[in-house]
Amino acid sequence: MLTKKFPFLDPAHITPGLTRRLRALADDCARLRLEYPVSPTLLQSAPLLEEWTPAMTSRGVVLVGLVSGHPIHGDRSVISSPVWFADPDGNWVRTLSRFYRLGLPAGPGGVRRTRTSVARSHAGTHDNASEDEA
Repeated sequence: MLTKKFPFLDPAHITPGLTRRLRALADDCARLRLEYPVSPTLLQSAPLLEEWTPAMTSRGVVLVGLVSGHPIHGDRSVISSPVWFADPDGNWVRTLSRFYRLGLPAGPGGVRRTRTSVARSHAGTHDNASEDEA
């Protein structure tokens, strides 16, 4: 069945934290649909993602990069939870878990690091932090 190939689809993985994140995402979705701008105060406190690059995973598009100011992971390399919305001007993204401010994207070396990070993550080696662990 699907849950053997994609274990995260199993309803057993529904936690109070996931429920809370989905409600917050839905609230932000409603505000964005009504074209309310993202609060500058919220963006000031959002983690900054630099040297980032997108990656397609079985869970959707994620960003891999160097984060600073993350409330759980601090300052380190991370793989975000799936990206749901992106600022057309490239200043922020909204993932399942939170808003991120976007710094400069990765250069060619960063793309290689991304492929390595995503491959390790899917192989079960967690050298990099993932929001889904939090």
